[in-house]
Amino acid sequence: MHAVSRRKTRMQLPGTNLSRRAVLGGSLGALGVLLAGCTPAQPDPNNTGGNGGSGRLLSLQTPASSGSWDPVIGSDLESQRITRQVYDRLVGIDAQTGNPAPSLAESWTVSEDGLSYEFVLRQGITFSDDTPFNADAVVANVNRWKALGSVKEYDAAAISTLLDAVEDSKESTPTPTKQSPSPSPSQTPQSSGPSQEPTTQDDATTSRPEDAAGLPQVKGGDPLDNQLSDVETALISAAAPDERTVRLTLRRPITPLLRALTHPAFSIVSPQALKEADALRGLAKKDTLRRGAVGTGPFTAATDGETVVLTARHGHFSGEIAVDQIRLTPTPRVSRRVWDLEAQKSDGFDLVTVDVLKELVLSAVQVPPRDPFSVTYLGLNRSNKWLADDRVRRALAHAIDRNALLDLFLSSSKAASSPLAPSLGIEDPGTSYPFDPEKARRLLADAKYTGQKIPFLFPTDVARPYLPLPERLFSKLSGMLSTVGITVEPVAVKWDDGYFTAVRTGRHAGLHLLGIQGTYRDPENFLGPLFSRTTEQLDYDSPEVRRRLRVARALPEGESRQQAYADIVELLTVDLPLIPLVYPISSLALGPRILEYPVSPVLDEPLARVRLA
Repeated sequence: MHAVSRRKTRMQLPGTNLSRRAVLGGSLGALGVLLAGCTPAQPDPNNTGGNGGSGRLLSLQTPASSGSWDPVIGSDLESQRITRQVYDRLVGIDAQTGNPAPSLAESWTVSEDGLSYEFVLRQGITFSDDTPFNADAVVANVNRWKALGSVKEYDAAAISTLLDAVEDSKESTPTPTKQSPSPSPSQTPQSSGPSQEPTTQDDATTSRPEDAAGLPQVKGGDPLDNQLSDVETALISAAAPDERTVRLTLRRPITPLLRALTHPAFSIVSPQALKEADALRGLAKKDTLRRGAVGTGPFTAATDGETVVLTARHGHFSGEIAVDQIRLTPTPRVSRRVWDLEAQKSDGFDLVTVDVLKELVLSAVQVPPRDPFSVTYLGLNRSNKWLADDRVRRALAHAIDRNALLDLFLSSSKAASSPLAPSLGIEDPGTSYPFDPEKARRLLADAKYTGQKIPFLFPTDVARPYLPLPERLFSKLSGMLSTVGITVEPVAVKWDDGYFTAVRTGRHAGLHLLGIQGTYRDPENFLGPLFSRTTEQLDYDSPEVRRRLRVARALPEGESRQQAYADIVELLTVDLPLIPLVYPISSLALGPRILEYPVSPVLDEPLARVRLA
């Protein structure tokens, strides 16, 4: 058993020795740009951020509108920006280390077998609807999460894949007994057609030990003993022995559970609000949670046209709140965000792009970077008959010069070789696809592909941490593909007109641009939502990958678990449901009124911690 107690920490960037004040004083860190010699404009003590009104007002601009504020389905980053302010979670994130830290739970203990968690809750806290926060409220939320274990909707994947119930009998199918000298595509219907060829003919392969099917072995063994069909959700029950104590009982270990509980999806919602939305047993049947967030957080949220207005709830347990109101205004065009900041119509904005960085630096604007914790990727939807062909997918990978994409990203961004952020410490795959146009052409010829159009879906009028300039990235990629003979059909969709939904529902089966933004420090966060189930986004059906993900989720911390995820990444690299492109750096732009801002690689940026001049 181990216990965690509350402690106060000096506010620092996770993984660094720099305080936020030091960063915002001018260090651009990973951006590689020095602001030495630039003298920031002196703040106007009478400026309230351009929107007027009483009290201390902070005005920020965001690159897109938010979706639903219901935390279990608010999977887009702008929705999570809101829910992080309005709701609290049982477990928070330590500002120094990024590790789990007390929040609504003051402390917790975990049994040695990892099947029992006991949380001791804070007292004297109320939801914004004036109902009490207590153990019964937590149990109501946990029961909702448990019900989502069998939900297939991708928007709830952060919860449903972590607590999932196994319903696919293919996951318990015995592995073939044939010997193979190298990893082969995992057992997918798309990988077994007549158009396939051995991966070893063109690609480097891993030298790791393999199982009888030629697949990398999970060295730590299978804690589920391969009994994987018809397994119930991992969470057995939540109980409240008293009003301050919550006990979770698991059917099988969930090693990243404490880290996962820091995800915005696990926010604690007022049970009264859940009842009014008919959401006590899963997805809401009424729409009241979409714009009716009722939490214990330091702010309440409302809308003023497209602007989200956050109003402070002073007296929150996290400490003093320096502002009374925050206005978050969607402003898709970065040029407008820059203009408004320089005109002091806003105090700052999220997502600096490389094409405006120089202007911001010359204007002595603070540009604090986030440590990289996301992956930009090209998705390959196998319901397109050409992308179902292994040779075409590998041709795509060989046709892309990842290093040539880096000029669209901030300095210190790196070419990607894995769907996992490098800071997770998982070994890169042994299989690789170096830039080789000639090899791409040969593979296309073998597949009898002769230039048929493949839809290529990309977003417009938006910037994301993993897609700062999506239109230009599309242009570069389509040019590279054209060079080897691949013809794409451009499908441009405005982000706010439903791009996210179009991708996730596979509406335009073909290629698409998207990315993974890490929200807690575990490989499960990157791989689980995409690959624990077959999704319409990729149409990638691999029982072997799903089985190994479930095994890795239950393995104890250590070398065996790290190796298990390395093996999964190897399989994904061979199968190519997506092509990792870049590990991007992202950054904000902050005006002179802002002295401190809680920059976070996982985007845990509580605006209650902002300090103003």
